[in-house]
Amino acid sequence: MERDKQHFRHILLFYYRKGKNAVQAGKKLTDVYGEGVLTVRQCQNWCVKFRSGDFDVEDAPRSGRPVEADKDVIKALVNANRRITTHEIGLRNRFFLELLPDNTTINSEVYCHQLDKQNDALQQKRSELINRKDVVFHQDNARPHTSLVTRQKLLQLGWDTMPHPPYSPDLAPSDYYLFRSLQNVLDGKTFTSNEEVKNHLDQFFASKDQKFYVRGIMLLPERWQKVLDQNGQYIIQ
Repeated sequence: MERDKQHFRHILLFYYRKGKNAVQAGKKLTDVYGEGVLTVRQCQNWCVKFRSGDFDVEDAPRSGRPVEADKDVIKALVNANRRITTHEIGLRNRFFLELLPDNTTINSEVYCHQLDKQNDALQQKRSELINRKDVVFHQDNARPHTSLVTRQKLLQLGWDTMPHPPYSPDLAPSDYYLFRSLQNVLDGKTFTSNEEVKNHLDQFFASKDQKFYVRGIMLLPERWQKVLDQNGQYIIQ
């Protein structure tokens, strides 16, 4: 089994040297050997090592593989850029965030452009979801989100869009969970430039691990039930 893993890593290294990125190299492997040879995350981790100049495809003897694998990636990032900060390492795990330029209003065109960027981020960080067509997308009923142009874009992307009742920010995880946490962080803060705002937001999102976002999503069924129990009344807290 270990020899097979090393064989696949040698092939991954070959495609890396041919200029392929982790997703492209991983697809080459699965096309020949089938699904489950190397996950996208594993391909990304090994390509990070290769970029740092470490081309050893053997596993060093260690215990606690999942934790050590993360340490390998962090070590490779540091080797590739000695000036990288812990904040920057944290941002590598951020999925998608965009701040609009001044005086820019969200409309269907802008929103569809953001959806394309989000899809690009999915292909880079969660390509296994794209390949399986397992993207479940949740948004509220703001006009740019429900326009014909946007609905056509979502159909084009092949995303499964969750239904959302109108005028229900209490059922949007971004509103009842993420923004509430952000509001607590911003309370009492004063900024003098857009750059200060961006840096503060970067720090906020970098400080949140995967469990934080999972909890926000997993609270959604509980809130659905509360709405049913209260005969559709708005949830205050």
